[in-house]
Amino acid sequence: MRNWLIYEPPGGARRTLDDAAKFVSVREGFSKAAFFLAPAWLASKRCWLALGLWVAAFVGAVLVIRMADVTGGGAVVLLLLPSLGVGLENAWIRARALERRGYRHVGSAMARTREEAELAFFQDWLADAPAEMAAPAAATGAYRPASSGVLGLFPQPGSAR
Repeated sequence: MRNWLIYEPPGGARRTLDDAAKFVSVREGFSKAAFFLAPAWLASKRCWLALGLWVAAFVGAVLVIRMADVTGGGAVVLLLLPSLGVGLENAWIRARALERRGYRHVGSAMARTREEAELAFFQDWLADAPAEMAAPAAATGAYRPASSGVLGLFPQPGSAR
């Protein structure tokens, strides 16, 4: 089972199928595609800031390899470190890029596939529609705290301990 983060498009969404198609689902966990094809993956997901940081880290690794005269396996490891970071943090990178573009995190779902996660999320999303539209906020009445003067699981005032 994977955790999927669901992001609502900028400006909100009405409870229609057309607006539901605008939502974005992001799978948490290691991504092989993001690891092996880091620059292409970052560009395809429009994560421009992360792509710039990946290029800077890769150039830094090349400079360290040349200056320290690292050879063999050490050089390979240094060159793979920026891509490993992208592979491990792909969900966080993509989530920050979506939030910068105006998307809003509205929920998450545990599922094996994207379709199952979206189905679980949208069933709850559509079930909440009548409750939101049925009663305006003014008609619900004001909140009145309990008159006992006690909050939570604390004992009553004046009772034995």
